[in-house]
Amino acid sequence: MTQTMTHTMTQTPTHRPKDIAVDRTAGEVRITWADGHVSAYSLRWLRANCPCASCREERREAVLRTESLSLSALPPPSAEIAGAELAGNYAVRFEWADGHASGIYTFAALRACCPCEQCNPNGPPPLLDD
Repeated sequence: MTQTMTHTMTQTPTHRPKDIAVDRTAGEVRITWADGHVSAYSLRWLRANCPCASCREERREAVLRTESLSLSALPPPSAEIAGAELAGNYAVRFEWADGHASGIYTFAALRACCPCEQCNPNGPPPLLDD
């Protein structure tokens, strides 16, 4: 199932999406930018890089825990999208199947992290520096 949101933005051309498509079958979000470039982000990468405060804090704590191994009996965070909506004219917010929905992914950050070889030949950087 593909969910598409089309909208008009008022940002710099490279940070302005023409179309955002969530392809649940392929497990990715594709953004077609105003300059014609297409970025495809894996749902797993998006969830692993959730920009909300609680996810950022969890990533920071995991880096600081160097002397012990932490195991969890809980299931991993869901990488399945239940919904998506625009956050103003600068970002998109995803609702994940496990109910998590507080991360706001700015278009500028998404464009900077485009996973294509042309934009980031060494792979996409983290969405945010935690």
